[in-house]
Amino acid sequence: MGGYSPDAADVLATLDPADFAVPFYRETFKEIKRQASNRGLIDFMLIAEAMGDQHFADVTETAKRTPSAANLKGYARIVGEYAMIRRFSKLMEDNYEEITSAKNHERAIESIQAFVSEVMKINRSHDEIRPVHIDELIGSYADLLEHRLKNGEESDTLKTGIAELDEITGGLNNEDFIVAAARPGMGKTEFALKVAQGVAESTVRIGTEEMRRGVLIFSMEMSAHQVIERQLAGAAHMPVSSLRKPSRMNDEDWARISMGIQALTGLDVWVVDASKLTIEQIRAIAERHKRQYPNLSLIMADYLGLIEKPRAERNDLAIAHISGGMKRMAKDLKTPVLSLSQLSRDVEKRPKGQKRPVNSDLRDGGSIEQDADGIYMLYREAVYEPESPAAPYAEIIVTKNRFGTLGTVYQLFKNGHFMPTDQAMAAEICKERAQASIQDRRYSPRDL
Repeated sequence: MGGYSPDAADVLATLDPADFAVPFYRETFKEIKRQASNRGLIDFMLIAEAMGDQHFADVTETAKRTPSAANLKGYARIVGEYAMIRRFSKLMEDNYEEITSAKNHERAIESIQAFVSEVMKINRSHDEIRPVHIDELIGSYADLLEHRLKNGEESDTLKTGIAELDEITGGLNNEDFIVAAARPGMGKTEFALKVAQGVAESTVRIGTEEMRRGVLIFSMEMSAHQVIERQLAGAAHMPVSSLRKPSRMNDEDWARISMGIQALTGLDVWVVDASKLTIEQIRAIAERHKRQYPNLSLIMADYLGLIEKPRAERNDLAIAHISGGMKRMAKDLKTPVLSLSQLSRDVEKRPKGQKRPVNSDLRDGGSIEQDADGIYMLYREAVYEPESPAAPYAEIIVTKNRFGTLGTVYQLFKNGHFMPTDQAMAAEICKERAQASIQDRRYSPRDL
C-alpha cells in the first residue's frame, strides 16, 4: 500500500471488490477505496485499524508480504483476469443445464443469447473505468461528514496562510486548479510565495506520522536563487533590494535575515528551475515527486504563459491544452495546483478608477476561466496612482470560486510583501477612492 499514487487511483477506478475471491481481501479493498475517497491517502496502519482487532494482524502481515507497488497495475490486471475466469466458469455451470435441456430449439436459442450477453459483460477491458453506484457514494460521503464532525471543518481543506482569503474560499480542495492573475508589478509572484510558505508551515498526517506539508514550485520566470531571495525577503519583512546591497545593511537588518533563514529552514519546499517545460513534463515531474514525497500538498507554476505551448491552429487552443492539463494534474494527483497568469493590456486602456481586473481580462482566457476552480485577481492602486490614499493596499479579488462565495481581501503591501491589515478600514479607503475616481472622471473638464 504505497500511498495514493496516480497508479493507485487508476486501480481503484477499474478494480471491483468482488474481483477478489478471498472475503478478507474483498473487505480490505473496500476499506482502501473508502479511505482513499475520504482522506486522499492509503496507509496500511489506518486500514488495519479500521478493519478491527480481528483483522489488524492480517492487514499488517499482508502489507509486509507485498513485494512492491512498482507493478501495481500488473497485479490488478492479474486479479481481474482470475475474477473473469471464475465468473465465466460459474456462468457456464449455471447455463449449461438450461441450454441442453431446453424443450425446444427456440428456448435453447434464447438461453444461448442470454448466455452470450452475460459473457460480453464479463469480457471487458481491465483498464475500463467502472461507474460508481449512488449507494456507494452516499455511504462514502456519510463517512466524510463524520470525519468533518470529528476533526472540525478546518481540517478538510488546505489553508493559504491568508486567513481572510480562506474565510471566503474555504481553503483549497485537493483537486482544485487555482489561477492568480494580474498585470505586471501587482505582486503575483510575491502572493504565490506567501501562499507557498503558508502551506509549507502547516502539517498533514500521513498514516500515523504528522509532517510538514510539501510545496513544489515550477519557476520558469525566475531562477531558483531569485525565488529563495524573494522568500527570504518576505520572511525577514525586508525589501528584496536590501538583500542585493548587503554592505548597506545594519545589525537590525542582519538580525531579520537570520530570523528569516530560521523560519524557512526545514520547510519542505522544492524548486524546479527550468524554462520551456511542457505541461506533460511538468506533470511527469510532479507525479514522480508526489510518489517520493506523499506529503506534497501544493504545486505552483510561475507562470502559465511561459509553459511551452503545443502546436495548435490557434493560441487559445494551445492555452486550453495547458489549462486542461493543469486541472487534470490536480485531479489525478489529488494535489491543488496554483498557476500565475498575465492579464491583457486592455486593462490599461480603461479609464481611471475602472482598472480593477475581471475574468474577461485573462489572455486567451476562455479555457482558463472554464477549467479553473478559483480565480484570484490582484490589484494595487499604487501602480496607477502612487499618491492615492489606497496606495498602501493590495486587493485580492476572488472573481471565481466554484465551491463558495466571491469577495475581496485586503492586504498591506509593504516592502514588496503582502501583510495582514484591518479589513474594514482598508475596504472603506479603497472603495471611497474607487468612487472618487469615478466622480473625478465624470466631472473632468475634458468632458465639459
